[in-house]
Amino acid sequence: MQDSSLSFPVIGFQYGYELPAGILAKSFGGDSKIGASFWKKTKHNVIYGIEYDYIFGSTVKINPLDSIVTSQGFLIDNAGQFAQNVQVFERGHFVMLKAGKIFRGLGPNPSCGLFLLGGIGFWYHQVYYYWNGDQPSPVLGNYLYGYERITYGPALSESFGYINFSNNKRINFSIALEADQGLTQEPGYEYDVLKFDNSTHFDMTFGIKGTWYFPVYKRATEKYYY
Repeated sequence: MQDSSLSFPVIGFQYGYELPAGILAKSFGGDSKIGASFWKKTKHNVIYGIEYDYIFGSTVKINPLDSIVTSQGFLIDNAGQFAQNVQVFERGHFVMLKAGKIFRGLGPNPSCGLFLLGGIGFWYHQVYYYWNGDQPSPVLGNYLYGYERITYGPALSESFGYINFSNNKRINFSIALEADQGLTQEPGYEYDVLKFDNSTHFDMTFGIKGTWYFPVYKRATEKYYY
């Protein structure tokens, strides 16, 4: 491991924090991503794989339910009473096929160094409501979809950082700056504004991500001489 770059598969678990930009920043604040990934690193320090992230955040700058609240700011439940409080969150999914290169020069062995990654995949995000009680009738069943701002489409991702595979095989991680861009659309009907949004959104985020890796090394072949 100390003197040569090896080829091996890698399982990763990652966490990231990101800030939105562009149109996305009008709807959400900073959010977190947590997920898992599977990679293959070649002896030439090319790395490629698939990555999944679950997106979650609590800073939501819009609330489509404002269109159906009373003048006092309450929703009315099915019994004609004020509905209990509803909490509003951001939720989403991010799936990427990624490939890149590790550049030797830093770290304890030739498998470590600065790296560049690029990816293409799918981005989904929405406004998510958590109800402290019964849902009011205007947002029951399929009607809720008209208030969730479900948005999805193709996306790109770029990462730059440092990756480390230790000689003792125990300390394996990466830390990276990451940028994502998506061309997304919201195909559903928006009940709060009574229209379809047929436009394409250019969503962007910028953040930092850390990953802990579990390499799967091949057991060295034993040789016998007679």
